[in-house]
Amino acid sequence: MVKINWKCKLLISAVLLAATCGLATAQPFSTERAKRRTPVVRVVEKTSSSVVNISTQKIVQRRVSPFGGFGNPFFDSFFKDFLAPEFIQRFKLKTLGSGIVFAGGRKVLTNEHVIGGAEKITVLSNTGKRFSAVLIGADPVTDLAVLKIKGTATLPAITLGTSSDLMIGETVVAIGNPFGLSNTVTAGVISSLHRTLQAKGRIYKDLIQTDASINPGNSGGPLLNILGKVIGINTAIYSNAQGIGFAIPIDRVKKVSAVLIRFGKIPPVWVGIDCQPLTRTIAKHFQFKGGGGILVTAIEPGSPAAQSSLKAGDIITSIDNDAVTSLILFQQILNQHLPGDTLTFKVSRNGSNKKCPVTLKRLTPGHAAFLVHRVFGFEIRGLNGRERRRLADTGLAGIAIANIIPGSVAATNGLRRGDILLKLNGTPLKDVNAFNKTTIKNVRSGRFELLLLRGSYTYKIVFNLYQS
Repeated sequence: MVKINWKCKLLISAVLLAATCGLATAQPFSTERAKRRTPVVRVVEKTSSSVVNISTQKIVQRRVSPFGGFGNPFFDSFFKDFLAPEFIQRFKLKTLGSGIVFAGGRKVLTNEHVIGGAEKITVLSNTGKRFSAVLIGADPVTDLAVLKIKGTATLPAITLGTSSDLMIGETVVAIGNPFGLSNTVTAGVISSLHRTLQAKGRIYKDLIQTDASINPGNSGGPLLNILGKVIGINTAIYSNAQGIGFAIPIDRVKKVSAVLIRFGKIPPVWVGIDCQPLTRTIAKHFQFKGGGGILVTAIEPGSPAAQSSLKAGDIITSIDNDAVTSLILFQQILNQHLPGDTLTFKVSRNGSNKKCPVTLKRLTPGHAAFLVHRVFGFEIRGLNGRERRRLADTGLAGIAIANIIPGSVAATNGLRRGDILLKLNGTPLKDVNAFNKTTIKNVRSGRFELLLLRGSYTYKIVFNLYQS
């Protein structure tokens, strides 16, 4: 039998007492912490490593008028197209936003307005690691973009949920980088679904509305359900919002991102109808007593419209319950959709209301004539012999305006019959097909810059279909 002296007994007792005290204090602390780990905390712990900060750098050009000291808008307007290079300032602009890592940890989803025009994109993880990224595809209409991280590194991918079963009142969590503050968390509830919002000259459809704070820098970050699955991409597009945030539903994000990964952009859709504004005289002739609409003047053979029950003479009043009151609004609504989508056109025909389902297809240059006529409000043709001889010594080519619809975009922007169009968005117009291709490429953005020849002078006309 081993004898233990009083010193050893004292030491053992002290150790046992310390261990007992440690267990006594550690156990309540651990239990208390577990009780404080709310569902919101678990969501953040589960997903924060997949939320990244996105910083961009772009070169911005700004004209500096030599008459700036006088502040005279007349001089600024008159000379803005004639300023020498020394009157153009170029400076670097940095922007911040958020994004989520998905698709195996190499791709990043964000908003288009976060990376639009960027010449350098940097992705910063929540652990502080920096990665260069390249743009795979972007679409300003849906405000979505897909990036790819350079190199072989991967980041934890987030889980994409569904937005088809969302409930008003359910708890949601937004994570992002507002004002550059990395991984900021806000929580709230879903306030409303299927919101339509007009902001920055555009229509944004089917948005999720939440009271979780979404500020500049949150754009592109995730809106998560209480299970930690992404149900939307936050977008700070409504500057007047206070206590109101909006997110793009994740089901729509999935569809758009798949097209962006495949094509790099969203192809415009083909309907195959020509339209004109509805006047009082036209409304009376067609026995229309509604509040507004547009008149179908022609249907392209073999087009989606031709395969539906639409007819020339129909007055389109709405598409999928969205009111159609102008040609521009009609195009904006179409821009929200993808090839393959089926839309319900509500029309007035001979005083009666009818519904006509139309399945959209992808628009190609061979089917652009109806689009050009509807978007610009003019008809174009190749140059005749006299016009070609006129340009022979300049080395330029072009096309001519054959006819203009009164009240159209072309008419309100000062275009005239007989004008020779030389360039569209910087692309030389050697023939009608070149014009059609460039129009298709830019119709979703809606921004067009025309260089035209009238008499002995050249003019530049810039307009945006979707901004007043």
